[in-house]
Amino acid sequence: MRNLKELKWSDLKTGIFFLLGLGFAAYLGLVIGRNTSVFTGVTTIKIMTENVNGLAENNFVAVAGKKIGTVSSLNFATENDSLFVVANLKLQNEYANLVTKDSKASIRSLGVLGDKYVDIKAGTGKPVKEGDFIQLVPEDGLSALTDNAKSTIEKLNTLLDKLNNGDGPAGRLISDKQMGEDLQKTVANLRKSSEELNSVAGQISNGNGLLSKLLHDKSLAEDTEQTIANLKKASAETETLLKQLNEGKGSLGKLNNDPALYDNLSATLVSLDSLLTDLKRKPNRYVRFTLF
Repeated sequence: MRNLKELKWSDLKTGIFFLLGLGFAAYLGLVIGRNTSVFTGVTTIKIMTENVNGLAENNFVAVAGKKIGTVSSLNFATENDSLFVVANLKLQNEYANLVTKDSKASIRSLGVLGDKYVDIKAGTGKPVKEGDFIQLVPEDGLSALTDNAKSTIEKLNTLLDKLNNGDGPAGRLISDKQMGEDLQKTVANLRKSSEELNSVAGQISNGNGLLSKLLHDKSLAEDTEQTIANLKKASAETETLLKQLNEGKGSLGKLNNDPALYDNLSATLVSLDSLLTDLKRKPNRYVRFTLF
C-alpha cells in the first residue's frame, strides 16, 4: 500500500474529475427530473385530433402560458373508420387541479416558426382524473391564416379567369368594346348632368332665376302660393260642374243628358234663325210704322 505522502498529481486529478462528474450527474438529474416529472407525481390526460400540426413528444403543456407538464407520447387511434392521433399529456400533480373536465386545449406555436406546445384554457367544472379526455379546439394561427390565404388566392384566380374569358358583367365590360364605349358615354352624361346641377345650384345661391326668387322673395312666394290655391279651387269647381253635367243637374246637365230637350232646343234655334232671316228680307211683314 502506497503512503499518502506518495500520491501523485495524476491520482489527485482523477479524483477531482470524478467528483465533478458526480456533481454534474446530480445536476442533470434534478433538471431532467423537473422537466420530465420523474421525481414528482403526474396525472395523464389525453387529447385527440386528426392533425397534430407538428406537435412532438416532450413538447410542453401550459396553462395561462406557464408550463405544467409535457407531451409524453403520440399514438394513432381509429374511430368510426377515421384515423386520429391521441396525445398523452403528463401534468404535474401540483397543477393538475387547474385543469377541469370542461377545459379546452389548443395546439399553438412559440412564435411564427417556433416549436408547438399544448395550451390549456381552464374551465369551471371538476378537476380531471387519470385518463380523462379534454376537448381540443382548432387554433386560429398560422395554419388557419395559410388556409384562408389559399382559399382567397383560389377565388382570385377564378375571378381573373372569368374576367379574361369575358364571363359576367365585369368580364364583358373588359372584353366588349361596345359596352366599354357605352359606359364611357354614360359617365360623360353623368358628368354633364352633375355640372348642370352645380350650375343650377350656383344660380340659386346667387339669387338668379325664378326658383331662386321663390326661395328668397317672400312676396313672390306668397303670390305663387295664392295662385296655386286659386288653381286648386278652380279645378275643384270645374270637377263639380262636370259632375253635375254627368248627373243631369242644372240646365246644362239636363241639356247634356236629355236628347228630347236638346232636339227641341235645336228646332227652336232653327225656327228662330229662319224668322230672323225672313225679318231681314221682308221687315214690312213684321214691323209697321204709323204716323199720327
